[in-house]
Amino acid sequence: MKRISILFSTLFFCQILLYAQLGSDWQKVKCISSDENIGVFTSLGEASKKSEVAKDAKRRLFYALFYKGVIGFNDTQPLITKDNRSYTDPFFDDSQRYESYILDTEGAEDTQKTNRKHRATCTITVSIKLLKKYLVESGLMESETPVFGEEGGPLMPTIMVVPYKKNGENYQAILENDFDRRVAVANVQDGFRSRNVTTYDLAAVIRSVQKRAVYENNSNSADSNDKQLLLSSGADVYVEVDMIKDKTTQGTRVSLVMRAYETATGVLLASKDGFTRRYPNAGSDLLAKYAVQDHLQPFLDDICSHWDGSGKGTKGANSTRVVLQFAIDGSSATTFNDPAGPNNYSLSNIIRQWVRKNCYKGQYHLKGIMDESIIFDSVTMPPTDVDGLAMDAAQFAFLIESYLKEEIGIDCSSRIDGNSILFTIY
Repeated sequence: MKRISILFSTLFFCQILLYAQLGSDWQKVKCISSDENIGVFTSLGEASKKSEVAKDAKRRLFYALFYKGVIGFNDTQPLITKDNRSYTDPFFDDSQRYESYILDTEGAEDTQKTNRKHRATCTITVSIKLLKKYLVESGLMESETPVFGEEGGPLMPTIMVVPYKKNGENYQAILENDFDRRVAVANVQDGFRSRNVTTYDLAAVIRSVQKRAVYENNSNSADSNDKQLLLSSGADVYVEVDMIKDKTTQGTRVSLVMRAYETATGVLLASKDGFTRRYPNAGSDLLAKYAVQDHLQPFLDDICSHWDGSGKGTKGANSTRVVLQFAIDGSSATTFNDPAGPNNYSLSNIIRQWVRKNCYKGQYHLKGIMDESIIFDSVTMPPTDVDGLAMDAAQFAFLIESYLKEEIGIDCSSRIDGNSILFTIY
């Protein structure tokens, strides 16, 4: 009995040593390529016997996948979320369960001997789909829910990512002169695109509006120019990103701050702040990538919960908010206080009553009425029109224009600029 106890103690101690060794060298694993079905990795194996090198390389690979993350594949998000040693130990002991998920191994014969150890970098191809299936069924890994853009995934608005800006700054100058904020924007934008979210490129939008002479670089108001840029971008939501570096002798970490706003109204939809862990000698681009990977998915979940009506957000029942602006043409003698229509109500009251009756569930906000302009800074359109077809800004504008022309006798025109509907009264 004593011998059996000693044997089990020895085996347990050997297993601890094995985990410690794998844990110390897990960074010697790299991802070459991967998709949802197959992953190709390189892993450095070493052993006192040449025949054991491949086994060591495979164990290091699965240790990194399970507990640490492999850069380029699951980075700082280990596959194992709830460990159960009865399922994971066979991947690292003589059971060699990893062989069930390895499709090919190359390079194990090309060994070099250093300090009485045989070493070789092996190229290992793994069936990612089968491995994840096993981990989920064993309760080791959380089931992957559908993401934005996939069948069964949640509804997601179009998005434009912009840098955080202080008073007096403008987006174009930040993109040209601030490396850290430019890197943060690029990584968040890439993160959205990797999840099949329709994303507008800020630099491309700036070039487009410059061509239309909307965005004035020599203007005294950077804020008004950038607001016009956002409204004309066509994006439902804009995400403001800031990245702050914290550097010490132990390494550098970054704080990524993300805020999502509904473009038309400026309503805050989601907010996420978070630090990466410290990395020695890591550049801003790599740190930003880690920060995005750690925090983007819950941030997207928050945006979606507000956008598709599952939370307390602004979209609700798939309806969308727009801005309505009415202005008197410069050559017209009409004002919004003038009587119009069969009952001679003021034009401002006629427009306000139409918006009140035709917006979704009475959800609108009148910013102000003046003699020559009316601004509704938030109007929620109904999800469908009377024919049951999906409502959009163009159809909503047509309904207002046809009402003013046909029932009130007011000559007008409309144009759509992103999430803004602009009317001119003649």
